[in-house]
Amino acid sequence: MSEAEEISIVEVEPIQGRDLIFIEGFPDVGLVGAIATSYIVDRLEMREAGYIDAELLPPLISVRNEQIKELIRIYYRDRIVAIVSDIPIPPPMIRPLSQSLVNWIKRKNGKLLISVSGIPEPNRLDIEKPEIYVLGSRPEITEMLVRLNGANRFKDGFIAGIKGMLLRDAVRAGLDAAIILAQAHYNYPDPGAAGQVVSYLSKFLGIEIDVKPLLESAEELRLRLRDLMMRTDQVMRGIQKSKELELPPVYL
Repeated sequence: MSEAEEISIVEVEPIQGRDLIFIEGFPDVGLVGAIATSYIVDRLEMREAGYIDAELLPPLISVRNEQIKELIRIYYRDRIVAIVSDIPIPPPMIRPLSQSLVNWIKRKNGKLLISVSGIPEPNRLDIEKPEIYVLGSRPEITEMLVRLNGANRFKDGFIAGIKGMLLRDAVRAGLDAAIILAQAHYNYPDPGAAGQVVSYLSKFLGIEIDVKPLLESAEELRLRLRDLMMRTDQVMRGIQKSKELELPPVYL
């Protein structure tokens, strides 16, 4: 990994414990992961415990309530670690970030890495309750996730960008990982889909998380997240995220 590609994962508060579950919500389809993970952080009152930095990140900072914030932040409470980003991951940073995150989680003896995302659904406007799809790095993980609240199997298709690389690198490293996807608008913020994911994760984690406030603020979120969705859409075009609408070739 070159100096330009080097990723720094900094803990300002020690993250330690048994059976840690890591949840990442990097922005992509419908901003489902970004909305769901940020909402979980807020509802569980998780502490800001670290950040991720890299030369490949744009020269920006976030400002929240007159406080300077890192672009990619790590939150922690009990056995849950959440990673939240205010920007889509730049394509040149995807592979080094994925490898660095998987290695870091391995060093932390993480029990499971969960990616949260949306699955593009052209008929999303006609769907009142988006379906949940799951895929684990091992068949046993997929089975466990499918048994929970009637989730569907992600059987065939493509997973592009940071989500796909995290799953691939987790498999290579022997780290248990999974992706949880909700049917969502491709390039339009989808709090409804995010709410479905939060409800699913609430049951999986055994922690009660009320999604009603999220759904009630859906219109406000759509307006507030327009710029992030626009930037994310530009990145998704560059990493062929639209291929998730396709099926892979079938070989006999």
